[in-house]
Amino acid sequence: MVIAGTGYRAVTLFGRMLTDPRARGLAQLVGLYDPNPLRLQVAASAMKVQVPQYTDFAEMLQKTRCGTVIVTTVDRTHDAYIIAALEAGKDVITEKPLTTDPEKLSRILQAERLSGHQVTVTFNYRYAPYATAVREFLASGRLGTVTSVNFEWYLDTVHGADYFRRWHRQVQNSGSLWVHKATHHFDLVNWWLQQDPVEVYARGARRFYGEQGRPHGERCSTCAFTKSCEFAFDWQGDPLFESLYRQAEAADGYWRDGCVFAGDVDIWDTMTASVRYSGGVFMNYALHAYMPFEGYRIAFNGTGGRLECSVIEAVTPHTIPEFTRRQALRCSPDTASAQDFRFPLRVSDQETLYFFPVFGGVEAVAMPRTLVDHGGGDERMALDLLAPDAIDRWGHRAGTRAGAYSILTGIAARESIAQNRAVALGELVDLALLQ
Repeated sequence: MVIAGTGYRAVTLFGRMLTDPRARGLAQLVGLYDPNPLRLQVAASAMKVQVPQYTDFAEMLQKTRCGTVIVTTVDRTHDAYIIAALEAGKDVITEKPLTTDPEKLSRILQAERLSGHQVTVTFNYRYAPYATAVREFLASGRLGTVTSVNFEWYLDTVHGADYFRRWHRQVQNSGSLWVHKATHHFDLVNWWLQQDPVEVYARGARRFYGEQGRPHGERCSTCAFTKSCEFAFDWQGDPLFESLYRQAEAADGYWRDGCVFAGDVDIWDTMTASVRYSGGVFMNYALHAYMPFEGYRIAFNGTGGRLECSVIEAVTPHTIPEFTRRQALRCSPDTASAQDFRFPLRVSDQETLYFFPVFGGVEAVAMPRTLVDHGGGDERMALDLLAPDAIDRWGHRAGTRAGAYSILTGIAARESIAQNRAVALGELVDLALLQ
C-alpha cells in the first residue's frame, strides 16, 4: 500500500495501521506521497518507516509495487488521486468525503466502472459498537416501519472551531461541513435505514465564526488579540502537529492556525435540513459547530414505537474561556464527573438505547461504547481494511455508492440554500451510475 497525503490523519490512523504488528503478512507500506517535502519527511519519521518518499504522485504509481492507494489529501483533490490510481490499475481506500461536487463524483464513478478496481470509503462511524447496536435494533423489526428521524449533531468549541482554522473553512476546499462532516451523519442514516435519500430542503448560516465584527488577525501566531481571544491557538500542545504543519509552512505557505473569525470563512456553522428517503422516511437534521459539548442525539419514530439514542463524546467540565486550557481539559463525561462530582453527565447515562413501545412502557437496551477514536470505530475499521470480514453481516464496508449518496445529500443541501427550494438528488448526477 501507498499513502497519498501525509497530514495528521494519515500519520495517526493509516500510518499506525500499516506499522501495527497485526498488519504483518496482511499489508505493507511501500511509499509515501505529499506535494510538501517537509511534511513528507516529518510523516515518515513519525511513522518510523523507511520507505520511498515522493512529491510526484505519478512517479510513485510508476515506481512502487502497490495494489492499493490510500487517499488522505485535501477533499477537493480526492477525485484526481482516486482516478489516477484506478487508471493505473490500483484499488483505492479514500478518506471521506468521497469528493466535493457532482462533476467530480461522476468522473470517479465512471473511472471505477472502467477500471475493474474498487474504491472503499472510510466511514469509521459505522464500525463504532454503538452505531452497530442501532443498526441491529432497527433490523430486528421491533420499531415497525420507521416513519421519521430527528437527528442533531453537536461540534464543540474545540473540535468545531478547528474546521474554521484550516482549509476546511472554504467551500471550494471541503464542500462545507454539509459535505466534509455531515457525510458521516448522512451515511449513518442511510446505513441504519437501508434507504436512499431522495430530496433535501436546507437552511444554513454563519452565526458564530467568520466575520462577526470583532477585531482579529489573519492567524493566531501573529495576532495582536490572542490574550483576549477564546480561540487563540497554541502550537505547543502537540509536537507532531507543530512539525507537520508549522515547520512545513515554508514549502507551501499553508497555515494551520488561521483565525476562525477571518473574512475568508465561507462555510456555515449553523445548519438544518429536511430529507426525504426512498422508503418514505422523513428526517429533520441539524448541525451546530459551537456547542458546549460534542456528540449527537437521534430518535427514530416508527409504527411500533420510538427509539432514542444520546451519545456525548466530549465535554469541557468547567467554563474555560482560554482555548489552550479548554482543549487540554476537554474529556469524556465519565472523566469529567470523576474529577468533579458537580458535573452531572456520565457516559453510563448516555450509552443506552431507549425503546418506547407504541402502546406504552419503556425498555433500556444496552449499547456498547468505546471512548476513543470515533467511538471505537477507527481500530475496527483499520482491522477490517487489512483483513476484510468475509461475511460483513451488517455491511460496515462502504464503497462508492454509499460515498456518493452521503455527499449528494450534503451537496443538495448546499444547492437548496443557494436556490431556496427543495433539491432532488437526481438533479445533481445521473443516479443510474449508482445502480
